[in-house]
Amino acid sequence: MQTKNTYRHKMTEVSKKLITSTFTSLLSLLLSITILLPTLNADDDFKSLLNEVTEIATKTKLNVDYQPSVVSVLHADKLKKIGVRNLHEAIGTLPGVETSILHTGWKQVIMRGNYNPDTFVFDKYKLYIDGVDIGSDLYSTSYYYLDFPIELIERIEVLRGSASTVYGPGAFSGAINVITKSSQSGISDSVFMSAGSYDYTKAGFVQHIKAGEWNIGIDAYHQHSNKELDAGKAFVSSNEAAYTRSDYNSLESFEDYSLGVTAKNKDFSVIARYKSEVADNFYGLSETLEPLAGGYQRNTSAILEIQNKSKISENISLDTKVGLNYYAFTFDTTIYQDYGGSGQSVRMNPTYKQLNSYMDINLKGTNIQDHRWMLGVGLQNIDTIKNVFGTTLRTPTYGGPTIVTSSPVYLEGKYGFLDGDNDQFIKSLYFQDIYSVNKDVDLSINLRLDSYSVFQEMLSYRLGSVYRLDDKNIFKVIYGRSYRAPSYVEAFQAEQDGLKNGNPNLNPEVIDTYEIAYTNKDYNHILRANLFYSVMQDVIDRLEDEPPSITVDYYNHKQRDAKGVEIEFTYSFDNSAELMANISYVRTQYFSPSYDNPVLYQSPIISEVLSKAYFLYPLTSALSFNSALYYSGPKKGFEDKQSYGATIIFDETISYNIDGYSNVMLSVKNLFDRSVMYPSYQSKHDGLKREGRNWLVTYERKF
Repeated sequence: MQTKNTYRHKMTEVSKKLITSTFTSLLSLLLSITILLPTLNADDDFKSLLNEVTEIATKTKLNVDYQPSVVSVLHADKLKKIGVRNLHEAIGTLPGVETSILHTGWKQVIMRGNYNPDTFVFDKYKLYIDGVDIGSDLYSTSYYYLDFPIELIERIEVLRGSASTVYGPGAFSGAINVITKSSQSGISDSVFMSAGSYDYTKAGFVQHIKAGEWNIGIDAYHQHSNKELDAGKAFVSSNEAAYTRSDYNSLESFEDYSLGVTAKNKDFSVIARYKSEVADNFYGLSETLEPLAGGYQRNTSAILEIQNKSKISENISLDTKVGLNYYAFTFDTTIYQDYGGSGQSVRMNPTYKQLNSYMDINLKGTNIQDHRWMLGVGLQNIDTIKNVFGTTLRTPTYGGPTIVTSSPVYLEGKYGFLDGDNDQFIKSLYFQDIYSVNKDVDLSINLRLDSYSVFQEMLSYRLGSVYRLDDKNIFKVIYGRSYRAPSYVEAFQAEQDGLKNGNPNLNPEVIDTYEIAYTNKDYNHILRANLFYSVMQDVIDRLEDEPPSITVDYYNHKQRDAKGVEIEFTYSFDNSAELMANISYVRTQYFSPSYDNPVLYQSPIISEVLSKAYFLYPLTSALSFNSALYYSGPKKGFEDKQSYGATIIFDETISYNIDGYSNVMLSVKNLFDRSVMYPSYQSKHDGLKREGRNWLVTYERKF
């Protein structure tokens, strides 16, 4: 019987051969396209893509290839044509980005392998809608916005790499800004409706209104699904005595709606959005199916931000924003606890509500020759509005009241969902300078200090250089340090049966990222490639095999490394056809969460090789056939208990323009009905089974 080391060695050799073969094939394809195809005239859309302007990396408008970071811009109109339905799927089209879901149904975005698999949640990136942070401090996540419909989006700007110097702790390995259609002037009004597999329906609209000197944009949508997937008996607890359902399905129904408003008047802007989502519990809180129907989880988000941009002088401007970010989370679940064979079902119903109020002021200037500088200050107050934990069982082990009852008893304060309210005040100070050495070379520096009242201070910094060899070839070298403050759950979750205990003494996670990037672009193609190496320290992860004196379940673990390469290519043909392809290799180091004897091995959950390709082919001016191919390489389960093979998924979308204003699309995902499994943390069965072939029909009309 082969040892684990022998097995790892063989898997490494297989991975190397696969990576070499895949890279060789893709590079051969790219070279063939570049060299063999005739010189063609690109359309106007592609010409504008060559000189895409974004602010995401510096809050200063620059060509995307001049930003001192690795930046991608995704356009929703093209994403729709390849069958992308929401924000989660859109982000997953990028190199170095892997998307999946947890057993609870929470959508995940893993950038460059930066993921702590034993803790499940806690994002390593920050998500913005129209420049407004919509994240929550509770789980350090914004997954509840990833269902946002593609029909409401104009474009998505994604920064991969250290971003804390611009966006603060939490922008650990990236930042994402979603630009909605309602926030943009000159965009057509529209209505849309969809229907598809699992009783899925979606409908919404975008409307622009002129009211005096105010330009107002409104968007809204509602979506619903009755999805159930066969999970099998493996996801029912052993010795389960309270399972009363007749089926063994993962319950995945959800209902989601949102209303957004953007109002602009000269230098003032007001951005507001409300979003509510209720979903079933999928495979259950602890990867055991709910023993009876009725479990749910609800996320409610409301944001309000007022912005002002004013000129102090010809070369100096002042940007100010103040805002509120309200978040509420509750779930109702029943889990089975096996206390030495005398099992008991436990119902939990916690509720947490939080209100963040903030102000951000930055001064921008070009008054110093060859310098574009920015100086800013930020203030944020985090206030806990509600913190309760409802439970039917509480043992004396955890102190406080002992509970054994059929209906939940609700606890607050020290025995609430979190151990106390833990309100806090955050002060931030940041500086940026982009220095043009000459017409070909830019140097940039970013510094940021964030002072938390309940966590230690964090000093982020980034150094970057952009070298323009000529109009077609651009090089970048970047180094950055970013932080992620512990989430409230990691730091303060109260001791409760069935949940992990928080650790208030956690240090923030820190990551150092080194990058080299290259861009080659012409009037018909864009080739971008970058190498990166990251070192993550004070990793916050679950703790096991700890001595009795340690009662917390989250801990700072030793260093982990990640390295990889990302290549993306776009080619535009003279008949408006377009080819887009990317490939990435990410190798992430992982230590098992043992207190005394952590074992080093390849990070679970993550595919080392990802490849994605898209071909948009207009058969006529009205009809197009668009294909998408997704390849995810093999991945390991937890602690080498299980492995998962490679997955290849093919999607096909037919788009037909009825007239100049109306369009209908039929999208079929997983056309060849391939088996798709996401890893199971408990190594149950073959993993978390996902849907096979599924379809969606969408009608959209512009006005």
